[in-house]
Amino acid sequence: MIMLILGLVVIVILALVMSFLVIRRGPETTTTRMFSSTLTPPPGVRLARELQSEVRDIASRGNTDQAVKVLQKRASLPTPQATAIVYALQAGQVFPEPEPPSTAAPASPARRRGTVDAELLATLRRLVSQDRLRRTAAIRLLKERTGMNTRDARRFLDAL
Repeated sequence: MIMLILGLVVIVILALVMSFLVIRRGPETTTTRMFSSTLTPPPGVRLARELQSEVRDIASRGNTDQAVKVLQKRASLPTPQATAIVYALQAGQVFPEPEPPSTAAPASPARRRGTVDAELLATLRRLVSQDRLRRTAAIRLLKERTGMNTRDARRFLDAL
Protein backbone atom coordinates (compact mmCIF):
# COMPACT_ATOMS: atom_id res chain seq x y z
CA MET A 1 0.00 0.00 0.00
CA ILE A 2 2.85 2.38 0.83
CA MET A 3 4.49 1.60 -2.53
CA LEU A 4 1.30 2.55 -4.37
CA ILE A 5 1.03 5.89 -2.60
CA LEU A 6 4.73 6.57 -3.15
CA GLY A 7 4.35 5.76 -6.86
CA LEU A 8 1.39 8.15 -7.21
CA VAL A 9 3.32 10.93 -5.47
CA VAL A 10 6.24 10.46 -7.86
CA ILE A 11 3.90 10.57 -10.90
CA VAL A 12 2.21 13.76 -9.65
CA ILE A 13 5.59 15.42 -9.03
CA LEU A 14 6.82 14.47 -12.52
CA ALA A 15 3.61 15.81 -14.07
CA LEU A 16 4.01 19.11 -12.22
CA VAL A 17 7.63 19.46 -13.30
CA MET A 18 6.79 18.70 -16.95
CA SER A 19 3.88 21.15 -17.02
CA PHE A 20 6.09 23.83 -15.44
CA LEU A 21 8.71 23.30 -18.16
CA VAL A 22 6.13 23.43 -20.96
CA ILE A 23 4.57 26.61 -19.58
CA ARG A 24 7.94 28.23 -19.03
CA ARG A 25 9.08 27.39 -22.56
CA GLY A 26 5.98 29.01 -24.07
CA PRO A 27 4.27 28.55 -27.43
CA GLU A 28 6.41 31.15 -29.24
CA THR A 29 9.53 29.02 -29.43
CA THR A 30 7.79 25.94 -30.78
CA THR A 31 5.69 27.92 -33.30
CA THR A 32 8.64 29.95 -34.53
CA ARG A 33 10.82 26.89 -34.93
CA MET A 34 8.09 25.00 -36.81
CA PHE A 35 7.26 27.80 -39.26
CA SER A 36 10.80 28.99 -39.86
CA SER A 37 11.97 25.54 -40.90
CA THR A 38 8.97 24.38 -42.94
CA LEU A 39 7.63 27.57 -44.54
CA THR A 40 9.97 29.29 -46.92
CA PRO A 41 8.68 31.49 -49.72
CA PRO A 42 9.25 30.13 -53.21
CA PRO A 43 12.11 31.71 -55.15
CA GLY A 44 11.29 34.27 -57.81
CA VAL A 45 8.08 35.57 -56.24
CA ARG A 46 7.11 39.01 -57.51
CA LEU A 47 4.36 41.00 -55.81
CA ALA A 48 3.05 44.52 -56.29
CA ARG A 49 3.99 46.91 -53.49
CA GLU A 50 0.32 47.70 -52.82
CA LEU A 51 -0.48 44.00 -52.37
CA GLN A 52 2.51 43.51 -50.07
CA SER A 53 1.49 46.42 -47.86
CA GLU A 54 -2.16 45.34 -47.82
CA VAL A 55 -1.29 41.76 -46.81
CA ARG A 56 1.23 42.98 -44.22
CA ASP A 57 -1.38 45.34 -42.76
CA ILE A 58 -4.06 42.62 -42.53
CA ALA A 59 -1.62 40.18 -40.92
CA SER A 60 -0.35 42.77 -38.42
CA ARG A 61 -3.90 43.22 -37.15
CA GLY A 62 -3.93 39.51 -36.21
CA ASN A 63 -5.85 38.28 -39.26
CA THR A 64 -3.21 35.97 -40.69
CA ASP A 65 -5.78 33.62 -42.23
CA GLN A 66 -7.50 36.54 -43.97
CA ALA A 67 -4.13 37.78 -45.24
CA VAL A 68 -3.39 34.34 -46.71
CA LYS A 69 -6.78 34.29 -48.44
CA VAL A 70 -6.27 37.77 -49.91
CA LEU A 71 -2.83 36.80 -51.20
CA GLN A 72 -4.13 33.53 -52.64
CA LYS A 73 -6.91 35.28 -54.52
CA ARG A 74 -4.98 38.28 -55.79
CA ALA A 75 -1.72 36.49 -56.68
CA SER A 76 -3.19 33.08 -57.67
CA LEU A 77 -0.96 31.15 -55.27
CA PRO A 78 -1.53 27.80 -53.55
CA THR A 79 -2.13 27.87 -49.80
CA PRO A 80 1.34 26.72 -48.62
CA GLN A 81 3.13 29.33 -50.73
CA ALA A 82 0.72 32.10 -49.73
CA THR A 83 1.16 31.19 -46.06
CA ALA A 84 4.95 31.25 -46.36
CA ILE A 85 4.83 34.64 -48.10
CA VAL A 86 2.54 36.11 -45.41
CA TYR A 87 4.94 35.01 -42.67
CA ALA A 88 7.89 36.39 -44.66
CA LEU A 89 6.09 39.72 -45.08
CA GLN A 90 5.40 39.82 -41.34
CA ALA A 91 9.11 39.23 -40.72
CA GLY A 92 9.92 42.27 -42.88
CA GLN A 93 10.91 40.66 -46.17
CA VAL A 94 10.21 42.74 -49.29
CA PHE A 95 9.54 41.03 -52.61
CA PRO A 96 10.42 42.59 -55.98
CA GLU A 97 7.64 44.06 -58.08
CA PRO A 98 6.51 42.30 -61.28
CA GLU A 99 7.84 43.55 -64.57
CA PRO A 100 5.62 46.00 -66.43
CA PRO A 101 3.57 44.36 -69.20
CA SER A 102 5.32 46.35 -71.93
CA THR A 103 8.71 44.74 -71.21
CA ALA A 104 7.35 41.19 -70.90
CA ALA A 105 7.71 38.94 -73.93
CA PRO A 106 4.42 38.60 -75.83
CA ALA A 107 2.85 35.17 -75.85
CA SER A 108 2.86 33.30 -79.13
CA PRO A 109 -0.58 33.01 -80.74
CA ALA A 110 -0.66 29.21 -80.39
CA ARG A 111 0.13 29.34 -76.63
CA ARG A 112 -2.01 32.34 -75.70
CA ARG A 113 -4.59 31.45 -73.08
CA GLY A 114 -8.25 31.67 -73.97
CA THR A 115 -8.07 31.03 -77.71
CA VAL A 116 -9.14 27.93 -79.58
CA ASP A 117 -7.53 28.12 -83.00
CA ALA A 118 -8.03 25.77 -85.95
CA GLU A 119 -4.98 23.66 -85.08
CA LEU A 120 -6.16 23.09 -81.49
CA LEU A 121 -9.69 22.32 -82.69
CA ALA A 122 -8.40 19.70 -85.14
CA THR A 123 -6.24 18.11 -82.42
CA LEU A 124 -9.20 18.02 -80.02
CA ARG A 125 -11.46 16.38 -82.62
CA ARG A 126 -8.82 13.74 -83.32
CA LEU A 127 -8.35 12.98 -79.60
CA VAL A 128 -12.10 12.75 -78.99
CA SER A 129 -12.61 10.44 -81.96
CA GLN A 130 -9.89 8.08 -80.67
CA ASP A 131 -11.43 7.69 -77.22
CA ARG A 132 -14.98 9.01 -77.13
CA LEU A 133 -15.77 7.94 -73.54
CA ARG A 134 -12.73 9.07 -71.56
CA ARG A 135 -11.44 12.09 -73.52
CA THR A 136 -8.90 12.75 -70.77
CA ALA A 137 -6.11 13.81 -73.12
CA ALA A 138 -8.43 16.23 -74.91
CA ILE A 139 -9.68 17.71 -71.64
CA ARG A 140 -6.15 18.12 -70.34
CA LEU A 141 -4.98 19.80 -73.54
CA LEU A 142 -7.97 22.14 -73.61
CA LYS A 143 -7.47 23.13 -69.97
CA GLU A 144 -3.76 23.74 -70.52
CA ARG A 145 -4.17 25.86 -73.63
CA THR A 146 -7.23 27.91 -72.68
CA GLY A 147 -7.28 27.96 -68.90
CA MET A 148 -10.77 26.42 -68.78
CA ASN A 149 -11.85 24.43 -65.77
CA THR A 150 -12.72 20.75 -66.14
CA ARG A 151 -16.49 21.26 -66.31
CA ASP A 152 -16.23 23.87 -69.09
CA ALA A 153 -13.73 21.74 -71.01
CA ARG A 154 -16.11 18.75 -70.92
CA ARG A 155 -19.00 20.90 -72.09
CA PHE A 156 -16.90 22.26 -74.94
CA LEU A 157 -15.91 18.75 -76.01
CA ASP A 158 -19.54 17.56 -75.79
CA ALA A 159 -20.45 20.34 -78.24
CA LEU A 160 -17.87 19.15 -80.82
